Amino acid sequence: MLCLTNACLFDGNSFLKNKNIYIKDGKIIDISSKKNKNNYQEIDVNKNIVCPGFIDIQLNGGGGAFFNDDPSIEQLKKIASAHLSFGTTSFLPTFITDDKNKISSAISCIHKALSQEMRGILGIHLEGPFLNNEKKGIHPSEFIRLPNEADIDNILKIKNGIVLVTLAPEMVEVSFIKRLIEKKVIVFAGHTNATFDKMNEAFQLGIKGVTHLFNACSPLSSREPGVVGASLLDESSWCGIIADGHHVSFDTIKLAFKTKAKNKFILVSDAMSPVGTELESFYINENKIFVKNGKYVDQSGTLAGSAITVYDAFKNILSKNLVTLEESLQMSSTNAAQCLGIDNENSLFKKGRVVPQFDADLLVLNRHNFDIINIIQNGQLKTFH
Repeated sequence: MLCLTNACLFDGNSFLKNKNIYIKDGKIIDISSKKNKNNYQEIDVNKNIVCPGFIDIQLNGGGGAFFNDDPSIEQLKKIASAHLSFGTTSFLPTFITDDKNKISSAISCIHKALSQEMRGILGIHLEGPFLNNEKKGIHPSEFIRLPNEADIDNILKIKNGIVLVTLAPEMVEVSFIKRLIEKKVIVFAGHTNATFDKMNEAFQLGIKGVTHLFNACSPLSSREPGVVGASLLDESSWCGIIADGHHVSFDTIKLAFKTKAKNKFILVSDAMSPVGTELESFYINENKIFVKNGKYVDQSGTLAGSAITVYDAFKNILSKNLVTLEESLQMSSTNAAQCLGIDNENSLFKKGRVVPQFDADLLVLNRHNFDIINIIQNGQLKTFH
């Protein structure tokens, strides 16, 4: 049993001062202004910020491991550990476009991880292979294809977890999208050249959001607002965004934040294997990717994922004065939990808020510079060397 005392608590909505947070069996059991002396290990956080652990819905790798390279429990543990040290307590391992057999292996691996209740694993994000070649980015074109019946069966093998599928809505049949949504799969548009009208149709169908807004999608232009225009105008859709200053200019992010409600944006890392290491290069299939000036690019200069974590993105948008502290914390956790449907008392996972009965995934941040002081996952205090 653990108690964080003297906390400036951000509960997912607002700040509450001088709170004590009681944790037992991996859950938050009480939040009080009074101290309870019953056998709790106390940690005085000295008026620093306690907030929900960060949630990353698009995370490809870290700690030298790339999920596509080897979709195994061992690789997942490396990735999870690397990002946990930066405050990401929960994530969707992301598997990008690849061979059919490897996709099956990735799904089997996640099914196993969920069965073992592996810490931090929420499910899987399948980014592809049902994409538009014109907006493929770093995805290998030889594996981009249309879906078939077997794909539905394969995707639905995930039990007790979240499945997010990124696809190009103009490339697949409406019936395929409808079936995914009927089966509680979350569908995002991404790597898409959809028109404004097509994207609006997709939102009407139930597509819930857009993967890395502004990147690998049809842009906003004078006569055709494209995916960007449709996403910013649609009030209910979610927008993942890579706030590294390379994928999207911070001025462009500022414009987006002025256009659409900030509680519909989700900071994502789109991180690759070198995060948390000194690696200078890695491979996506046969394509060699280089670490250069804080970004990952191939020989032609195409961006290949990002070199940041959600924590980096959180600090970036704060330092650029694009948001309030509350908004940045929400974009790092609460908004993702809402999008994934895990921010309520009836959900399988209960994340993104610091309230009783929710999972005890918490960060203690320095109230002055937002450095990470403590990381708590599933009620356990984590240490890193």
